[in-house]
Amino acid sequence: MTATPTDGASHPTLDEDPTLPPEGVNQRSTAGWIGVLLILVLLSEEVAYAFNLVTPALPNMAATFQTPYIAWVSTLFTLTGAISAPLVGKLADRDGKKKWLLIVTGCMAVGSLIVALAPTFPLVLVGRAVEGFGLAIVPIVYSLMRDIFPKRMLAVAVSLATAGIGVTTITGPIFAGLLIDNFGYRGVFFALAIFPVLIGALVLLVVPESPVRVRTQIDWTGGLLLGLTVAILLFGIGEGGTWGWTSWKTLLCAALAIATFAIWIQQAKRSANPLIDLSVLRGRPVVTTLIAQFTGQAVIALQFVLLSFIVQTPISLGLTYGLGEDAGFMARITTPAGFVSVLMGFLVGYLAERRGARLPNWIGFSLMAVGSLALALSHTEFTPILLGYLVYAFGGGLISAAIPNLVIAATPVRLQAVTASTVNVFGSLGSAIAVQIGFAILALNIATVVNGSPIYGGSGFTAVYILAAALAVIGLVATLLMPHGRKSQSSEALT
Repeated sequence: MTATPTDGASHPTLDEDPTLPPEGVNQRSTAGWIGVLLILVLLSEEVAYAFNLVTPALPNMAATFQTPYIAWVSTLFTLTGAISAPLVGKLADRDGKKKWLLIVTGCMAVGSLIVALAPTFPLVLVGRAVEGFGLAIVPIVYSLMRDIFPKRMLAVAVSLATAGIGVTTITGPIFAGLLIDNFGYRGVFFALAIFPVLIGALVLLVVPESPVRVRTQIDWTGGLLLGLTVAILLFGIGEGGTWGWTSWKTLLCAALAIATFAIWIQQAKRSANPLIDLSVLRGRPVVTTLIAQFTGQAVIALQFVLLSFIVQTPISLGLTYGLGEDAGFMARITTPAGFVSVLMGFLVGYLAERRGARLPNWIGFSLMAVGSLALALSHTEFTPILLGYLVYAFGGGLISAAIPNLVIAATPVRLQAVTASTVNVFGSLGSAIAVQIGFAILALNIATVVNGSPIYGGSGFTAVYILAAALAVIGLVATLLMPHGRKSQSSEALT
């Protein structure tokens, strides 16, 4: 089939591969399709586990390698994924979604194995960068579902896939605790290497390929420029505390990041198929949604990272934080929070259809701000930490489910795919930048050094929690300024 543009803009051309079954649907039973769905859901969970298993391992990794740069373990993974996912998505549209799903799954396995075996911290970072290509798994899975599943099953399949990813917020810390407490951080990465190999084999054998092909150009230059911009910015943030925020090195990084970003904007305007279509950034609906996604994901990343250090820092150090527990103890806080997040996801569907998606989004940011501020004021004992984290989790669950609905309400159908891709990039960048800034603040408040690993002072955690609250307030303001999301979802979805 061929798609005919109707708005005068440059569009990719869609074709079906004649070697594949018509309409991408193999003759198989409902049970067979449920099996395909289960495989794709399990594969998608690898991405969530790459966050939820690794974050509790950060304190163990910092102590093992005696490094103050542990933030880069999270930052490089997210940064690589943010820049590569749109490029990989276009390659998947062009060459076959199953093909590229297997390629990025292999990247996840290889990168995890590199980290598990790495004798030095720089090699750990190389492995995490390779792992980052696996962030494209989730959008490719959703696109593949759209192409191959019977229409009668598609909505249910996507909903179950989303719920399956949400469940990892409950199970992830439990698995992480078992692996870290018994095998150290290397056990986490061996598990992350084995899991995609097993599920990838099932994808190869069971999941059909999409018949849809898109003739499009790949914006390699745009990906390189945007990646370089963010990398320079994050490097400057990470080193700013050491160099001094007004030192010539820090200012040089800022200038280079601005210059590279300006070049990228000009390149994107000239490109027929830019990495991020700047035209979708025009107008208050999309801009406010992007700000909400950026700040929401930033707060989520900060909360999980901070919690992992607070739980595992020894009480014997006499700091104003630290529960002195092992990694498995995190599950006592994150498991109820995970249930809360999943429940909020269901609540958003109810509220969005009756009052619009803007309502749960601003409630979510309000709860995020309150929870973050509560943790800023008290992060010494278990009960206040649990309560503050639960309040935050109510908000995080609302926002995570509301943003996709706000994207649908903000843009017409023909622009929703490119807008969703742009929103995902902004969310990943929000996570990466927030974590780097958070650790830069912590680095300014080092209380002591134990076995070569810095132990951060309590005032640093207070400051980063206040930063999280401030980001939530920015997201709240952006939500209140949204002109969309005020009506029922079905009536407001644009055509």
